[in-house]
Amino acid sequence: MAKKTFDLYTFVAGTALASELPFQLSCNCGGVITIMPPVQEESVICSVCERSICMVAIEGDPGYIIGRDASGKSMLIPVQGSSATPLDQMPQGERDEILRKAEQFTKEHEQKHGSAK
Repeated sequence: MAKKTFDLYTFVAGTALASELPFQLSCNCGGVITIMPPVQEESVICSVCERSICMVAIEGDPGYIIGRDASGKSMLIPVQGSSATPLDQMPQGERDEILRKAEQFTKEHEQKHGSAK
């Protein structure tokens, strides 16, 4: 069996996937796909750019995932379908505070358990 490949990947709140309510999924190109429950596929196709987007379910409704950019700097990645405030509407100070707490947690974890590198 051939392995499925996708053009893009996005995190989606598990609560949105389990809900009976539709939600909006945004593509990198700016296209918006309305996801209608029940969700039966792991991917969707953007009607604007025609890229396949794999939806990676994240348990619950976390709002954001902490990731790292190409330089290794921490960044917030939105979880689509979340009820959390969209990042573009969140004050910069609030975003900075979330990242500061994540960095502090990482440092404390590495001190106790060693680096994962």
